[in-house]
Amino acid sequence: MLTVMQNIPMLSSLRAVVARQAGTTLGHCVSATATGILVAMLAWYPGHDALTLIALPAAWSRLRGRLPGFAMWAGYYLAGARDIPVVCERFFAGYNEFTPRVGFALGIALWLLQAFALAFPWALLKPGRVASAMSRAWRTALAALVVTIPPLGIIGWLSPLHVASALYPGWQLAGMALGTAALCAVTILQSSPGAWFACAVLAALSIYAHWQWTAPATPARWIAVNTALGRFDQSSYPSLYARTLQLQAIVQDALARGASVVILPEEIAGLWRPAMALWWRPEIERMRAAGQTLVIGVDLGVSTPPLRYTDSAVVTGAGRGRADSRQPVPVALWRPGGQTSAIRGDIGEPYLRIAGLRAAMSLCYEDLLWWPHWRTLLDRPDVVISQSNGWFDADLALAGIQQQGIASVARLAGAPLLRATNQ
Repeated sequence: MLTVMQNIPMLSSLRAVVARQAGTTLGHCVSATATGILVAMLAWYPGHDALTLIALPAAWSRLRGRLPGFAMWAGYYLAGARDIPVVCERFFAGYNEFTPRVGFALGIALWLLQAFALAFPWALLKPGRVASAMSRAWRTALAALVVTIPPLGIIGWLSPLHVASALYPGWQLAGMALGTAALCAVTILQSSPGAWFACAVLAALSIYAHWQWTAPATPARWIAVNTALGRFDQSSYPSLYARTLQLQAIVQDALARGASVVILPEEIAGLWRPAMALWWRPEIERMRAAGQTLVIGVDLGVSTPPLRYTDSAVVTGAGRGRADSRQPVPVALWRPGGQTSAIRGDIGEPYLRIAGLRAAMSLCYEDLLWWPHWRTLLDRPDVVISQSNGWFDADLALAGIQQQGIASVARLAGAPLLRATNQ
């Protein structure tokens, strides 16, 4: 009993120390989360300054412990992807798959899941306070790579590697490598005497890249048409025919204004049926005779049942070609094992040749990712074409972030961007 009484002050002191440490950890997590949110708002919509992404690894490497590191990156991904609940509500309710309430609840679950999944590699690879410069560098590079390429890269939006396009426009693979090096360099400033020299070299190369950079001009007489046709009701032939007439009128107007290549949004014509091919045949023949080209977003059936289709861009008129989405949006379109699902296209599909130019295609969700555009880092296209159908998010931050993502890809590739959207 006497021994226990003597240990009471010691136990009280221990409790006080634990309480102080818990309070300190909580404080660190709160400030780390705030840092992640701030960078998300500065780098993406409404900030549009990808250069601020370099602050993330700099802050991450200096945090005390894995939990604050996880909190910072979770805050970043939660803030950047904040529209997921509303998007799910609108999308699934729009197609009568779920009620708005269930769609929103599903969106909340997906919103939290994506943030935790993308933040986990950063927490796992968090360097200790006494880690060597080499350890800090490889951990940073590996974490950035893991959240950018599949399998986790399937939801690899908001990648910090977008800093490369802000630092080294037009430098393609070299720019990506130097951008990654910049992310690593800021993590070793306090642990390596040569880090400041490395940062100075990287900054000098960035200045030179901007000095020699000239924004590429879009091809003459190419027009990407933005539409406001909303969600496409494909439940009846009258609605299919009405949409066909609307699209044909839009194309004819663009051609009358002098266009030789007209680009329409992703999935704007819906599932391509024999009747639609019949309705479009006279228009396509007329364009072919006049040397005019149409790039139109459609769904092409693969099998039924279960219904499988490709989310595709089809080149017709004077040209001919097809590109399939290499990553349809998960859950919404890409549902492996479901009764209806888009299937993924070939990651190695070549550029389309349109009116004599090589075009790199980006179909909707691909605008948010890096890995489908690997070829642009190795072989500069003549033009980058983005087709999107955002009838459910046109008024949300997601639309701006999506546009910023594909603009970043085109900027690093050194190619002009043409983008057709529907809202």
